[in-house]
Amino acid sequence: MQLQQNSMFEMMEREDFEQIVFFQDSHSGLKAIVVIHDTTLGPALGGTRMWNYGNEIEALRDVMRLARAMTFKAAAAGLNFGGGKGVIIGDPKRDKNEVLLRSYGRFVQSLGGRYITAEDAGTTLEDMRILMSETEYVTGVNLDPSPFTAYGVYCGIKACLEYVFGDGNVEGIHVAVQGVGKVGSELVKLLIENGAKVTVTDVDTERIKEAINLGAEYVDPGKIYSVECDVFSPCALGGVINDSTVRRLRCSIVAGAANNQLENGSMGDKLSSLGILYAPDYIINAGGLITVAREYECARRCETLNEHEIYREVRKIGERLKEVFRLSEEIVNSSGKRISTVKAADIFAMRRIDGIRCLRRIYLPH
Repeated sequence: MQLQQNSMFEMMEREDFEQIVFFQDSHSGLKAIVVIHDTTLGPALGGTRMWNYGNEIEALRDVMRLARAMTFKAAAAGLNFGGGKGVIIGDPKRDKNEVLLRSYGRFVQSLGGRYITAEDAGTTLEDMRILMSETEYVTGVNLDPSPFTAYGVYCGIKACLEYVFGDGNVEGIHVAVQGVGKVGSELVKLLIENGAKVTVTDVDTERIKEAINLGAEYVDPGKIYSVECDVFSPCALGGVINDSTVRRLRCSIVAGAANNQLENGSMGDKLSSLGILYAPDYIINAGGLITVAREYECARRCETLNEHEIYREVRKIGERLKEVFRLSEEIVNSSGKRISTVKAADIFAMRRIDGIRCLRRIYLPH
């Protein structure tokens, strides 16, 4: 795909993106993009993903979509941060090394604090520690956010169960988990420890073996959508709920840790029409963001990071989901139908952002 003249700014204006920065360093081989979507609530916070994209346009689309979601995620989670994201184009298993990471760290530092990074798919805590040698604008170097993300999803599933069945107890509930990486495996542990039946799938045989050892059952990746269950939990990559898969779902709830689970916004309406409750991804999977945000704030104030306080904050995800569900009941569209939980989540997040924008217009000098 070749970008036409002015199409980049048109693309930015459409979703109100503030800044897109392209980085390259021929010495290290670094090719990276940082997108800052919105800084109304504070500096943009979002992880850096390293992925072997097919081309630069694919990478740009992905990082823009992820950056926008971070704005809504931070706002809905009550954090004083905006939304941003970084991507490094390359195979993390083959191309990642200290020279490349330090080069990326210097570029992040050059943004002067408008963007704060953390780990994401293809990057680790150890990578963030390397970045620290070049930039102060990095977090997630002391606590692995994965368990907190999983715990937030677990709390979100309980809220969904209470909303649909009137009881948030997971004992005896059947959950199909797609993807048992760092977050998915932690979620499987929590579910099984609390009496749930769990079916899993993944392309990584070692991860599958670990999940089976915990007590989970396995199905081939292509069959996970058709598993008759109470909850389908996408915990891998995005776009898994689409025209092809949505018709195969045999569940009452979709609630998982993956970002951008829906291929497009219309899938939220489709799930609603099928009577399936959808837990908007950026609400339910905010546990990791809450963790790295609190770590960054504590480091800036020279305070001790308290894990118990983080878990207490992450537990609020369930209540936020219930508020989103209530909004979806109260607000109707032009056709007189209740809006989807996807649209309700956007309204929930934007109310906070618009409120701060309004305050700035009132109190800042003209």
